[in-house]
Amino acid sequence: MSSILLLSLSIIAVHAQEIRRTPLVLSEGGTPEKPAVFDGKGMIIDLGIDITDKAWIKNGDLWTTQTPIPEHPPVADEQRAGLFIDEVPVRISRNRVAERASGETGKIIYTAPEALKPGQMAWTADGAIYFRWPTEKAPGTGRIIRPPTKLESCVVIACSHITVRNITARHAANDGFNIHGHRIGLRLENVKAFSNGDEGISAHETVQMDVFDSEIAWNGSSAGGVADVGDSVTTYTHCELHHNVNAAFFLDGKQHRLTNCLIHHQNQDVDMAPVLASGNVCPVSFG
Repeated sequence: MSSILLLSLSIIAVHAQEIRRTPLVLSEGGTPEKPAVFDGKGMIIDLGIDITDKAWIKNGDLWTTQTPIPEHPPVADEQRAGLFIDEVPVRISRNRVAERASGETGKIIYTAPEALKPGQMAWTADGAIYFRWPTEKAPGTGRIIRPPTKLESCVVIACSHITVRNITARHAANDGFNIHGHRIGLRLENVKAFSNGDEGISAHETVQMDVFDSEIAWNGSSAGGVADVGDSVTTYTHCELHHNVNAAFFLDGKQHRLTNCLIHHQNQDVDMAPVLASGNVCPVSFG
């Protein structure tokens, strides 16, 4: 019996993964001839905070905190999710009709509790959180996770010529993997971007990036699981995308290529910018 127990413990030790609770910023790249490599070796970056045990007023599938949560104050940005029920994003919802009718510039009026759809959330006037459970989860059957207070991403790549592999990024308020600026020679391999408030992966400005063998799922952006914009040039090869809000890919950059990507459980596979200023459709090719 003791030998079996020791064997079981050794197996657990072998498969243990590092869980990091703070963002990872990569700022030291290599050269075109010798790119830097950051291998997470299965690292999980999880920025989420479990608030399941807070005092909730429960009215069927509509739950409200009894008091405000100072660490999660009202957020104006409804592009993203403000909560997660386990892996499922819960989107921030505002009443745009009432805002326009108010005649006040910048007025924020959240959707009333009774008008919330499943999987939506908002704040009361005094800052209490309320949400309606998503249809994927029966009330009380999942953990309630909030993203960090600051608009942080799990992984920020702030350099060029680097390969990043074997990292899972989840529960960021912003993106799982966020890249801004003039970054070239970027390569992501076997990364996972799950349940982030905005996109799972997002390339901006003049980023050049290739992504291989990765999974992007349950991200809360109104754009998609991936949103590559500006003058970005990106490729995705053998990637799986599913259960992201709206589209799997939102592509509005300079050039993009998708090769052998598996897309399922999405409202839309690829959302492309309809017409660029030049009058040309955004160039996206499929392998």
